[in-house]
Amino acid sequence: MKTTILLSLFLMLTGCQEKSTKTEIAENTSQEMLVVDGITISDPIKEQNLSLFILSGKENVEGNRYETLSEAMKAKKVTVKETGSVNQLSIDNNSADYVFIHSGDIVKGGKQDRTISYDVIIPPRTKNIPLESFCVEQGRWQQRSDENVSSFSANTKMLSSRDLKLAARHEKNQGKVWSKVTEQKTYLNQKLSTKTGYAVDVADNESDSSLQLALESEELKKSKDSIFEKLKTLIKTPDAIGYAYAINGEIYGVEVYNNKQLFGDLWDKLLESVIIEAISKDGEKITSEVTKKDVMAYMNAVKNSDKATAKKLNKMTNFITAQNTNGNIVFSTEDLEKQKWIHKSYMKVDTTAQSKIENQSQNYRLNSEN
Repeated sequence: MKTTILLSLFLMLTGCQEKSTKTEIAENTSQEMLVVDGITISDPIKEQNLSLFILSGKENVEGNRYETLSEAMKAKKVTVKETGSVNQLSIDNNSADYVFIHSGDIVKGGKQDRTISYDVIIPPRTKNIPLESFCVEQGRWQQRSDENVSSFSANTKMLSSRDLKLAARHEKNQGKVWSKVTEQKTYLNQKLSTKTGYAVDVADNESDSSLQLALESEELKKSKDSIFEKLKTLIKTPDAIGYAYAINGEIYGVEVYNNKQLFGDLWDKLLESVIIEAISKDGEKITSEVTKKDVMAYMNAVKNSDKATAKKLNKMTNFITAQNTNGNIVFSTEDLEKQKWIHKSYMKVDTTAQSKIENQSQNYRLNSEN
């Protein structure tokens, strides 16, 4: 089974093709259309220091296949529960729907707010499905206000920092997650204070370490809402199945979905997360303008991966990570029932920093053994 999965992954990653044609746009001018693995990359839509590229293509998993975690929790179709462990939760699905949990989803409440490490598909009518998680609220291990301490109340936010996503999904390092939560709140305070002309603190007195409560900040909401309104209709792009985004002239990630309905249902939360990340980097030097060709190169770079691992999360979900020595990485989530990928996330890690972390870990192990 593992060999089959890795072979499929190799074929998937090496099957990318580049082709260019000409297309007419609204202003009746011709521009080059760039296609990667059947996915068309749009021209960038720019708003302040954020550039968004909408990706269009054919979905291979059709229909209203998945309900998002946000929708399922709001309708009380699922219950996300504490297990007594910081890094593991569990979920009951009491509905007839398949529920898609997106990596980086934050669940609010319990003993601490948590983020879910991986994409996970939860089958209908199932109980106690494990969820790997990381704490995004350092210090609290008790009831907050009138929230339920044994379960979680909602999912309205997701991680809004590339470094945070990598710390939870790739490095799997709780200490670094806490560090990056603090870092992002510090950046937001600095940038919002500069923008407004008065001191802003996104932390909430109810729990000043909570990332969830910081992301609910009214000052942050005022700053992001105007940008959100200008960009939210991009989801109406014909055959939209994903996006790439760049901040200050640097590509931060590419997200592609094999089901248009799922992408559409996730869009508001995804868009909010990249806007918040852009706000946290506001005012920094823009080194260059990112083009469609840069996005194409970013996506193609990982096809020469020299390391691939597969992790079966439950009977419905396989999570595959492929990486090369240059730090290009793609996370792929596979629906085992459909035998098709559902979500691909392209990112790039700092190989110098990663090597330093690995060396530190190795030295720690050697010292512990001695």
